[in-house]
Amino acid sequence: MRHYCFWSVLACVLLAAGPARACSVPVFRYALERWPAAPYEVYVFHRGPLSAPHQKAIDRLKAAESSVNLNSVDVAGKLDEEAAKVWQNHAAAALPWMVVRYPGDFRIPVDAWAGPLAEENVALLLDSPARRQVARRLLEGDCGVFVFLESGDRGQDEAAALLLEPELKRLQGSLEIPKPPEGSWGDPVYDQRGAPPLRVAFSMLRVSREDPAERLFVKLLTATMPALDRVAMPIVFPIFGRGRVLDALMGPQIDKDVIEDACAFLVGPCSCIVKSQNPGLDMLMTVDWDAALSGQKSAIPKVAPPPLTGVGAFASAGAAERGGPLSSRAALLAYVLVGVAAGVVILAVAGVLVWRKTRSTSTD
Repeated sequence: MRHYCFWSVLACVLLAAGPARACSVPVFRYALERWPAAPYEVYVFHRGPLSAPHQKAIDRLKAAESSVNLNSVDVAGKLDEEAAKVWQNHAAAALPWMVVRYPGDFRIPVDAWAGPLAEENVALLLDSPARRQVARRLLEGDCGVFVFLESGDRGQDEAAALLLEPELKRLQGSLEIPKPPEGSWGDPVYDQRGAPPLRVAFSMLRVSREDPAERLFVKLLTATMPALDRVAMPIVFPIFGRGRVLDALMGPQIDKDVIEDACAFLVGPCSCIVKSQNPGLDMLMTVDWDAALSGQKSAIPKVAPPPLTGVGAFASAGAAERGGPLSSRAALLAYVLVGVAAGVVILAVAGVLVWRKTRSTSTD
């Protein structure tokens, strides 16, 4: 990710990997089991005691201690060197003010996000529906989830999606999990306990830049490169392991050869088992990965089901066929009226039948 291309970094990784470190465990699985995600640095600058709502937001950050390192800084006192460096770029901000920094190991000089300390912002920082979906798919066995960040241009988005999704399905059927030579994985855990069920699976997840629930997720993805958030093209972020994001693919880079290289890397043997020597950036995802991998179903993020296709959808579809829009409220009203009318007709028919029967009996 960042200012260099994933492919050149990947080449360096493969060249630097010595045979003594050879390991047949696939990269995606090794990363899922052995590479804890680095925590993000969160600075909260304030002056004096915090109000109850602000303290509630702080408590929520504290509860996510495995995903964030919280630094609560009272600017009325003396700031340490690191906090002072961060604060100098935000000294004019309205307090309390929250600044999110990428994990220090990645040495990204820009802020991941900055804004007012509020419970809503903290909630959007720590979690989102798309991240829960990504985590769930990875825990259920996907080698990688390709997050497709829409540009907003329908033509560009559909063209790129129609290239990416079928290619992922093709690679899912053609790539294979590496087989351990002579029965040895080159990994003490797998050699002793055996490998878990492994499969080749890739999926695409579309995310709209306009989705308010994904506002901070989109910011975290795009803040790593200059002006990436202003790129007027679809952008694809391959995610694997515990939320590790590979280099962004933009517009023409969403190419079959590039996609295949990324998928082959994820499925290939983990030649270099040292996390820091592998490409990628850890995404902020508040997931108890160890608990989920140990079999605790409650630790697997719950994903909201898609909205039910109700009366409004049927009515809207009918209106579209006729060439005119129809609101959900109007559709519901129309449906109710149709139902009432049908009920009246049924009662009328039943009444006629009863009347005829009664008349026939009285005549006899």
